[in-house]
Amino acid sequence: MDTQSLPFSPERCADLHNELLARSIERRNQRDTERNLAARFLDAAPEFAEIPSLHEIPLYRFLALLNTTPISHGRVGLLTPQFYQPDPTTFWSETFDHEPSFILLYGQNNGDSPMDGGIFLDIKSYRAVWHGGKSPRFPPTDHWVPLEVILKKSLDAWEAGKFYWDASQDSIAIRRWTQNDVEQSLLAWDRLLSSIELSISSKVGHSPVRLRPLSPELLARFKISGFAAEFLTRAQQPGFTFIAPGISTFTSQSFIATYEAEAPGSERQTHWLGDSGDHDWPTLLFPGPDVVPHDISRSPDLEINSFDRDWGFGKFTVNRQSGLYVMADTENSDVVRLIASSGLPSACEFRYPCPWGPHRSPRLAEVLRHWTSLVENGAWLVGPNGICTDHEWFTTNTSTSKIPLD
Repeated sequence: MDTQSLPFSPERCADLHNELLARSIERRNQRDTERNLAARFLDAAPEFAEIPSLHEIPLYRFLALLNTTPISHGRVGLLTPQFYQPDPTTFWSETFDHEPSFILLYGQNNGDSPMDGGIFLDIKSYRAVWHGGKSPRFPPTDHWVPLEVILKKSLDAWEAGKFYWDASQDSIAIRRWTQNDVEQSLLAWDRLLSSIELSISSKVGHSPVRLRPLSPELLARFKISGFAAEFLTRAQQPGFTFIAPGISTFTSQSFIATYEAEAPGSERQTHWLGDSGDHDWPTLLFPGPDVVPHDISRSPDLEINSFDRDWGFGKFTVNRQSGLYVMADTENSDVVRLIASSGLPSACEFRYPCPWGPHRSPRLAEVLRHWTSLVENGAWLVGPNGICTDHEWFTTNTSTSKIPLD
């Protein structure tokens, strides 16, 4: 069954919630749970108690099956590192009272108030979406997904080691990257190369021979992210040049030439997320054909002319080189951004924000899978030297180049 069309099942969703709760408290000293959320809901919204068929309403059935931890100091506990357990007193608020059928089921845990955003549930359609709460305007209804999908995504994060118990903080936390992130990226990389190789072979009669990955000793000489280093030292190099329109891979020689030309102490080298043992420097993974022009601020395109502004991406590039960059955020080290040679920074963004969690850029694996689909559906042309579609394609076909949500 298509997961996007899953009917709401209070029982399945409650099972996923309860499993998430069990994961979140399994290493705590205090692991008591209770099942009184339905009663707390009626305390917060007593008008629902007057409904004759209350016990048949899917929302009530769902809440009645949920385990929670006891409220401590007036606050509910975390369900995942990204959001809190349900709190019926914040299901509705003045900020969102223009949408009375939307309840804030799981408040966000991101530094902002849990009452201002998180996972909202439409109690008419029983579809859900992450909404950060910066604006009272919600995502379009076709961007909402079954609640079951969101809960399963969070459970998958536990299975992959993305969510974990941080003993030093005595709390659940998020790893910025895991070996699973690397493995998924390598699988997507292999499929992309295989698709291009198959097309080349059909034209020239033989498939290019793959080359060895870049060496760890080489990469250790430069300030690059840990995730990027792990990927590059395990990813075989293609026996052709272009893996995407105008996008190639590094040889040892071109890697040295590109990174040695960077001025010591550049802003890229002084910007990282993480502690001293886990630097997440912005890293050029696959170079583009050109450097971004210096007169880019004159462009009428607001996305392009932001390149050199304080909030633009220019300061994080390697000498303004275009290409695909690993650009970590506070929760993910495997997210990437394509900087086209025009300066356009948005060609490989998601087509719309993730509905199941905080906004993030696409992961490397997600971009490589999309690129593979563009090879396989004929959107990109393949020649003896790999992809022969012009690099300008990224700037003129942004609706297609952007990444669909899995």
